[in-house]
Amino acid sequence: MRTLFLVAALLTSFTCSADEQSHEEYIKEVNKAFDRVFEATDGKTLSQQVNVLKELSVEFADNEAVYDMLLQERGTTYSFIGQHQQALAAFDKRNSKPKNLYQEVKSLSTQNAVDAIVETSGEYQILMINEAHHVPQHRVLTYRLLKGLWEQGYRYLALEALSENAENELAKDYVSEKSGFYTVEPVFANLLVHAQQLGFQLVSYDYGSEMQGGTEAREKSAAKNLREKIFDNTPDAKVIIHVGYNHINEDGWLAYYLKESLELDPLTINQTEIAEKSEKKFESETYTWLVENHSFDAPVLLMDSERKFWSSAPEKYDVNVIWPRTEYSLNRPDWARLGRELMHVDISWCGESYPCTVQVYRLDGEDEVPTDRIVISTENEASGIFISPSSSQIKITNAEGEVLHTELLK
Repeated sequence: MRTLFLVAALLTSFTCSADEQSHEEYIKEVNKAFDRVFEATDGKTLSQQVNVLKELSVEFADNEAVYDMLLQERGTTYSFIGQHQQALAAFDKRNSKPKNLYQEVKSLSTQNAVDAIVETSGEYQILMINEAHHVPQHRVLTYRLLKGLWEQGYRYLALEALSENAENELAKDYVSEKSGFYTVEPVFANLLVHAQQLGFQLVSYDYGSEMQGGTEAREKSAAKNLREKIFDNTPDAKVIIHVGYNHINEDGWLAYYLKESLELDPLTINQTEIAEKSEKKFESETYTWLVENHSFDAPVLLMDSERKFWSSAPEKYDVNVIWPRTEYSLNRPDWARLGRELMHVDISWCGESYPCTVQVYRLDGEDEVPTDRIVISTENEASGIFISPSSSQIKITNAEGEVLHTELLK
């Protein structure tokens, strides 16, 4: 499953990082190297995987396609261990060029994205939101939208990241590691629990041999799965679909095939085009201009004087959502709080064994994805963890996964 998800992510995030290669050659080279990467990281803890990926990045520094894949893998792994800045930096090392300023944004106004999307959502049956897989922040938008969309009649949450039929095995109060690849990231796990607690029916759809059969085969299969699982039985269903990268595009990706198959026009929301980077020099000129000329502390979208949503690529998607630059407390992104309390980590829990991993659990089930996870590299690193009334314990492990300390919260 991990192989399928990585290859699929590479297909959707393919950029000009390999200008001299075709798309097919790029994927072929990556697949050849992936066996080596999988063998080196299989069975390793997340902190061990980061070190292995760093070493492999040095080894393959002259192989552009493989190096690009390793940076993506590193960025995703950093996101799993709560290191947002490092995740951004890994992706920013790829050879993508900052985009020029869209001049029209200077005449547009900002509007709270959650409020505006909920307000207009009643006009649609399908609402699609994308994410960059190494940016858990993008899952927070969907998290914040759920309550308002429920009140607008939305009852299904379909997720690219769920493994086949995982919805039939998920408990309501925790997420299993078997639920998917990206769902082992704590913010994603919290999104799934929150959705189920509100009453949403979760739906998997992105699985099968078609995932490696090219974009068209994969997208047609996904649209077919969604139609059969939801719309054949409930034609008037209102559905949120949380996807990666380009799947929201209405010009040959999933949004297009859903529109063609169901004769329904989805509201397509892009978070990845105008986004925060690890450093200002990597930002698009549009992002820099917006955050420096508008004051906002929550995600926004842009509107014209007639309150029409602005899109940087209207032929592909309906609206861009822009997040402010991340603010940190105790080295944790404020957007990851999700209404929880930020608790200072007692560094003595690590017992002078670094890196150490600090994880918060609801139930401490055998394969439970923690509600929060961070890796602390040194004793001088001030860190915090997010806890809530449902948190039962904090578990600290060393790089090998051996338990160093357990702190009971109930």
